[in-house]
Amino acid sequence: MNSSIVRVINANNTYEDKQMTDKEIVEELLNGASLRTFMMPDSSIPSNYPEHIETYDLPHIIINGENFWGKSETAHLTSQLRASAFCYTNIDNIFCSYNPMIHKVFFMSKKRYKTHKWYLREDYTLIWDSEKDNPTDSIKKEIESCSKFKIAMLDSEDIWNIHPVDLPMYYLQEGKFELKTVMDEYPIFFRYVEETKKHVSNNSEFLSAKPDDNMSPGYELFNEFFTFYSLSSDGSYYNYFDVPRGTKQKYKRLKIYVDRING
Repeated sequence: MNSSIVRVINANNTYEDKQMTDKEIVEELLNGASLRTFMMPDSSIPSNYPEHIETYDLPHIIINGENFWGKSETAHLTSQLRASAFCYTNIDNIFCSYNPMIHKVFFMSKKRYKTHKWYLREDYTLIWDSEKDNPTDSIKKEIESCSKFKIAMLDSEDIWNIHPVDLPMYYLQEGKFELKTVMDEYPIFFRYVEETKKHVSNNSEFLSAKPDDNMSPGYELFNEFFTFYSLSSDGSYYNYFDVPRGTKQKYKRLKIYVDRING
């Protein structure tokens, strides 16, 4: 079982560094903690000079058992003037950038960093859980307060999907809610541990490359997975692929969180 030092930042903006297993990190994420990554790139690598520190917010999280990928918004401007995302995982000592416009993943080794740490920021609180049969009034009140929402949805493959909500809605007459998540996309192999390992193995030359070249030449994909979900209090949802089909699915579990005022 893997373990690492994780910085946990509470609602009062004080922190504690903890030795946490992957299972414990996943438990915190499903309790509502946001995932961040803190890095100090190795400045001996010319492309990382001058020495600096950096961080990424990873609002899109895919969890399969104790394994997870965290993905930034597709908002990073590349040198080719295209939008890409950075993605980090606990599956191996790797990370990647993903460019959906050209359908490519670029794998890199975490050896590019002097320091890489997971940060968990306790800035969201759980307000509704489909397993607990909570009343929907809590969603209505948070919408009235203009709260920021995110969801964790357990799908039919027992994979947790954590995504920010773009549009929360509450139907006043019916007493039901519908939450529409942000539309983004990610490589489908993020969902499966063995698929991730296979893709890394197929591009393993970057692991033994010279420090300034330890990036894969780009792995072309044609099977992106779109993150959009529209989730309802009746246990149903539809995703990006259901829209043209006019179909709906059933989630196994849905957890809803809102941002803390002092978070």
